[in-house]
Order: sequence, then structure tokens, then C-alpha cells
Amino acid sequence: MKHPPERDWMVVAPWWHWTDPGTTLPGQAVAPDPQKGRLTQPVFQKYDSPKLVNDFIADPQRSLKYVDDDLVHALQDLPQPLLSIKKKLFRLGATKTGPDTATGKQYVPDGTNTRKIFLNTHKRFYLVACGIHCDGPGFPKVAREKVCKAGFVIRRRTAKPPSCGVDEVTPILRSLQKGRGRLTRVNQLAHIESVALAAATGAEQATSSAKLDSLLKTRISLQALVESEKARFDGWVKRFNVVPQLQGWFPSPQGFDKVGCWGQVDEMPDDPGLESSFPLYPLIPDKNAPTHAGQFGTIYFGMLPTSSHDCDKSGRPRFDDQEYYEVRCWVQRHLVPHDPDQACPCPDGTFWSVPTRPYKLASHFDLTGTGHHPVTIQLPDLNTLAAQAKPSLGVGLAKPVGSLMVTADDTGKIVDHGRSSKIEICFLPIPLITIVATFVFELFLPVIMLLFQLWWMLALKFCIPPELDVAAGVNAELATQDGGASFDIKADLSVDASLELTLDPFLLKGPAPGGVDLSLNGRFGVAAAKNLYDNYSPIALANLELQVNQAGDPTRTDSPSAVANLDFETEVKHA
Repeated sequence: MKHPPERDWMVVAPWWHWTDPGTTLPGQAVAPDPQKGRLTQPVFQKYDSPKLVNDFIADPQRSLKYVDDDLVHALQDLPQPLLSIKKKLFRLGATKTGPDTATGKQYVPDGTNTRKIFLNTHKRFYLVACGIHCDGPGFPKVAREKVCKAGFVIRRRTAKPPSCGVDEVTPILRSLQKGRGRLTRVNQLAHIESVALAAATGAEQATSSAKLDSLLKTRISLQALVESEKARFDGWVKRFNVVPQLQGWFPSPQGFDKVGCWGQVDEMPDDPGLESSFPLYPLIPDKNAPTHAGQFGTIYFGMLPTSSHDCDKSGRPRFDDQEYYEVRCWVQRHLVPHDPDQACPCPDGTFWSVPTRPYKLASHFDLTGTGHHPVTIQLPDLNTLAAQAKPSLGVGLAKPVGSLMVTADDTGKIVDHGRSSKIEICFLPIPLITIVATFVFELFLPVIMLLFQLWWMLALKFCIPPELDVAAGVNAELATQDGGASFDIKADLSVDASLELTLDPFLLKGPAPGGVDLSLNGRFGVAAAKNLYDNYSPIALANLELQVNQAGDPTRTDSPSAVANLDFETEVKHA
């Protein structure tokens, strides 16, 4: 007897990703469109807890929304002007390159709409989710007992440009990146202006304004620029026959643990073979929960790894923050169910999904990522510590013979140094180490800022409650630093000139009788205050005050928060 042939399977997104929740009324039941489902790809669902598997099983649709922070960002030039009428810097991130010139960068979405995946250390976790359907009329779900194995592979597409074409393509890539970044920002500004204009006029849709018209014209010119540069890039690719190579990860053929290499693979091979693959698990809903999302599809899911101990033989890590990656899910079918621990006696083909949208890993020191998981280190109370002072165990430092030994006096001058002549174990209590480490940090932070002129680092610290009261007009002026096409240089310079007279006395004055000195001298020291005042416009210093004040005010909804951007995706009710 011969088993009748079956239709091919398709691995697509789960059914709730086939419908845009914005097109349905709240609570409205929808019947997912199979035609749209056929065109989907497996998806990444985002979570803020390592318990994401339990959360997914309980409610597969409940995951975090993606926001602008989840897009790949790039450095772009700051908008002009960067120097005030008195040749002082407008932005803390700007740097003087000459008496009348300055340069600076801003960190904005790169315009490619590429997903940025944060790391586990950033308190972000991701699942790969897919649905398995029969490629037949009605696009029915497959029977789970027919699935033999399921998994996914992580691949990358990489192309090494010919050495003779690097000089030509470099300015094209730079122009494309800059143009896309500016286009993204202008689109944001146009949307904000349109919403504000509609709210001001009471209309459902904005009609027109000088600023909106200017932004729309700028958008058209930027779109033309991006299209032109993209055409140049496509021409370069065709001329040099540059073809990206699809690569998968393979373990070491010598059997070395955690060692492998990237190698060329086919898009959809008959079998994953030796290519490293990660498991997909079936979502098995509770039979007593008829409205559970898993009842309406054959859903599989797996953990998306964002780090790995694997490396190649040269020590390069398997995953880094430079390459672009994609995921393909695969599933194998058998004709007769069998024990999952046994080899399949009747394999009946492997079916692959289309690749997911490409993604890039966030760097370890991504400021947004590290801000997801704040850490508080409690400094010891000196009075309590003094009252408790006695020999105590803590961190034991085992010093072998020949260890470095240094002795200094109360001025920090070294009076004796050498190497130890005997073995010694010294215990230092944690509070003592914390005190010394904090002292060293506070001591060298201003030194680094002075030495390298890294004054923008002041914006990263907001423990001091600033009390600078800046007029509403100044606040509005500061809002123009968004890089929009309608940036008014003359207005900005005139406001800066008037602020010199308004803010200078406050920035330099001493403390009120019996009060705290909030001047630059009092807060940062005379040397640091002089550098700040000599190099930066009052607008830049006032902007710093506003940012720090906002960050340190827990009553504000836009202050830094451990629960910022933790909004959940809108769920879809199956008809």
C-alpha cells in the first residue's frame, strides 16, 4: 500500500498577526484572512521577563509593543547652527573644530526600519512564533501529530565588497544613511505638526501651515535624494556583481566544544543537516479553555538567543552587534506518528518558512538597553559604619609572594613601594570597598570631563535636584533643536544673545544666605564651571538643567522609568 500524497505545508506567522488590530473595533471578533496569512513570516514577540514561556503559554497574544527604541539607530550630524552669536556651543554633544565651526552627532533611527533586538542583560527577551498550515483551500491548520520535528536556524547575509570598489561605494553608503535618518526625523516632525494643527483648529485632519508645507517639501526632496543614492548603489552592485552570501552556523568538525564557523548554505535545503538549529516547541492549549489563541492554529515557538558562548577558531563570537541576522523556521512531516526519541521511519519532507525581517543585536552598552534594568548600590552610612567598626570578613585578597605593595601619605604621595616577601590574605569588608570605589569615581569624573571635554556626560547623571527656572519661551526655543527643516537660525541666535544677559548672573552667582550654592562654581567646581561657561551657550546649559530636572522628577510621566514603553500589543479575538 502507498500513502496518498499530501499537500505541502506553509510555515507563517501565528493567526493573530494576520489582522491589524487598528482596523477592528475593541472586542470585535474577526476571522483571519487566509490570503493575508499566506504572505506572512514568523515573528518575534517581545517580553520583559525571563518567564516569557509561561506567559506565552497562558496568553500567546500578550507581548510588548515595539517602539522607536526597537529600531536600529545610527549617528547623524546635529542640525545647524551649532555655535551661538558669541561662538559658544549650542549642544553639549557638539565640539569646536575651529573658531567659527563646530561638529556634533545625534543618535537617531537609521531609516531602514530594521529591528534592534536587545540582550538578556537588558531585561528584554524574545520568542520566535509561527503557525503551520496546509497549503490547500481554506488554509487549514495541520494536525500536530503529523509534525515530526520543528526548529529554526539563525543566518546572516554578508557580502565582501571588492577592494577596487570600496572608495566608490563608501560615500554612497554614507549619503544613504544620512538621507534615511533625516527622512525619518522629518516624517516624525510632519506627523507632530499635523496632529498639533488639527488639535488647534478642531479639524479631524490638518489642512495646511507654513511649517507643515515646509516639512512636506523637505520630505519630497529627501525621498528623491534617497531614491537617487539607492539607484547609484544598485548600479554599483550590478557593475561589480556583488552578491550577498547566505551563511549558517556549523559546529566544529573536530568536535571542539563551543567552537564553530559560519559557512554558506542553501535557502531551503531538503534537510537542515549539520547546520546549527534551535528547537521549536508546540503550543498545547488547555482543552477547557475554548477561547485560548492556541485552539485556532497549530502554533510553535522557541527562544530567540541573543548571545552565545560559541566562537570561531579565531575567537570571534558567533553573534555580535555588527552583523544583520534573520531566522528561518523549518518543520519535518512524517506519515505515521512515532516516539519523538526515535528516528523517523517514514519522513515525508521538510518545509521552510520565508526569512523573518532582518535584525541587529544591540550593543552591550546600549544606553536604552542598560536603562531597562536599573541597579541600585546602597552606599554605607559613615556614622553607622564607624559605630560598628571591627575586624570583619568580606572580600579576601590572597597575595602571593612578590605582590605589588604601595604605601601613601595623607596627600596621596607615594612614600614606599615594592613587592611582598610573604604570603598574606587580607579581608576587606564590602562597605570599605564601596566607599573607596565611589570616592575614586567622584574624583576622576571631573578630571576626565576636563581632560577630554566630555561635558555631555553631565546629562547622564541626574541625582542633583536642579532648581533653575527657565522661562517658557526658552523651553519652546529649546524644542527647536529637533533637527527639523524649519529650524530658524536667526531666531535661535537672537534668543541666545538675550539669554546671555538673563542667565549669566544665575550661572555664576553664589549661594543665597544659608542656602545651597547651585551656581556652576558651586556644583561643578571653579575649573569645570569656567570650561562650561567659556565653551557653551546658556541655551545648552539651560537645556542640560531641563533634562536633568525632568529626569530627577518622579512625578513626571516622561521621566526615566523602569516600566517605560511596557505597553502590550492589542489582542485579536477570533471569530
